[in-house]
Amino acid sequence: MTTLLERWSHTATAPSRELILPDGCRDLILVAAPEQRPDCFVSELQAAPRVTEIAAGARMTGFRLQPGTVIDTAPLLARVAAGGCDPEDASALLGEHTARPPMIAEAIHSLETETASVARAARRIGLGLRSLQRLFRDHELPPPGFWLQLARARRAAAALAPHVPLSDLAAEAGYADQAHMTRAFRRWFAISPARLQHDARSRHLLRQSGLAVPLTGEQISIR
Repeated sequence: MTTLLERWSHTATAPSRELILPDGCRDLILVAAPEQRPDCFVSELQAAPRVTEIAAGARMTGFRLQPGTVIDTAPLLARVAAGGCDPEDASALLGEHTARPPMIAEAIHSLETETASVARAARRIGLGLRSLQRLFRDHELPPPGFWLQLARARRAAAALAPHVPLSDLAAEAGYADQAHMTRAFRRWFAISPARLQHDARSRHLLRQSGLAVPLTGEQISIR
């Protein structure tokens, strides 16, 4: 089973501070900056927004991994660095140092399409609630509730548009009411749905591929 969701690239034409929003994915990122040695790192799995600073002239190549991918981080980075952080070498090495266990893939799919509860997502794949929780713990991944709640927020955000009634969107996404959805948006994205309706940049970021949002071909993440 492939672990690669999408390959992306970004070149900073000027110094910038970029907003990074939780998406349920981790990325292998290669950085080439003027007068610096090439570097590489694996992004963390975010539970809140953050801002990262990008130097002028930095060229970044990223390999976005499927939600729930298990990464043998240290050996992967060592081998990528040994090859001079070459993107083609890095792409080939992903197959050796990343894996997405089938049960994890099935569980995440159930959670990212569920609107009600973790227990119901577990039953859909023939597991009890404790068994599902243990599955994620054994693979050193966040608990099932993390995936369900982030997926629901991202699914709602991706459907948001300037004239969409927020109460209708909340109901369709599985929230108890509009206030419930507002609290979730503020937790995950540090912005209310009403403000997000008029923030085209943030809406664009939340429509990029990741948990609960299909591949779009518009990935410009800089993690």
